[in-house]
Amino acid sequence: MADSDYGRASIALYDPVHVNLRTTRYALQQLGFRDIASFTAFRELKRALQDDAPHLIIAETSDHEAEVFRLVRAIRSGEMSNNPFCSILLTSWRRDTGLVREAVGCGADDVVIRPFSTSFAEERIRTLVKARKPFIVTSDYIGPDRRKDASRGGSSAPPIVAPNMLKAVVEDDADALNKARAWIDEARRTVDSERLRRLCLRVIVGAEAAERELKAGRTPAMDLSEFEKGAREVRMRLSHMRSSEATRVARALCEVCAELRERDGLTVANLSLARELAMAAYVAYAGDDGIERSAEEIERAAQMLQKRMAQAGSSQAQTDGGAKDQAELKRAAS
Repeated sequence: MADSDYGRASIALYDPVHVNLRTTRYALQQLGFRDIASFTAFRELKRALQDDAPHLIIAETSDHEAEVFRLVRAIRSGEMSNNPFCSILLTSWRRDTGLVREAVGCGADDVVIRPFSTSFAEERIRTLVKARKPFIVTSDYIGPDRRKDASRGGSSAPPIVAPNMLKAVVEDDADALNKARAWIDEARRTVDSERLRRLCLRVIVGAEAAERELKAGRTPAMDLSEFEKGAREVRMRLSHMRSSEATRVARALCEVCAELRERDGLTVANLSLARELAMAAYVAYAGDDGIERSAEEIERAAQMLQKRMAQAGSSQAQTDGGAKDQAELKRAAS
């Protein structure tokens, strides 16, 4: 295997400010990068990434934070580009912990605060090559495993070794490069299966907890739009299986979740049906271990979510507190 050579790697570099773009491009060239596609218009970056992912994406978040975060999520979920595991480094001029939390929460590998030196950039890129974190997959996150951080310490998702094409190309790893497509496809199947499993569990747990709340005479404090969104993604992922049975299950799940949002639609019968349909999808299509293995996980999460629903319901009049509770509900069901 040859020594590392950044000249072999391709980069998509985005920054809406021309002078900053040129400064970053010059720093990358000093490190040895040569294949650098530069973009100052966000739509041009999206168009370039639509089909073919570079080995490294470096994107400035200023002025387009929400759009950049959505783009990273789309890449990680496989909705955009041919490699959901490409290395992604985001930059920002804002020294804001909230922004950094959002940036890493969308699935980026790293966030670099500007201004930074060429040596600092080299250190971060070297880490992506030599010591990239394994990935985890939950119902609302696909990206590097940061569970040593308190914010993700409660997740039970197993780690996944993500294909590192940046490392393979700069180190001229012929074996990895020859097996690149099969390597990526195998990892994608693992991610898709785990993602579907987590989405099904989220619907199962949410429906179970809400059903218990209704039976206790309380109105569940749940975000039905998020509940329906999860069902739609289950349908999207099952559609890839080209199975008429999977299509029927997914369509029925979406229909009952949509009905929950209608007037008088939030009923024990509808919640029970949503739970059973999600269980059917889980057992048939989300792995070969069956639902029994996750019974304790479902029960524990449902109890936790039901407790938080009750707490959210009692403090619903407090807007800020209600928003915080909704975030907690989402984490509990993930």
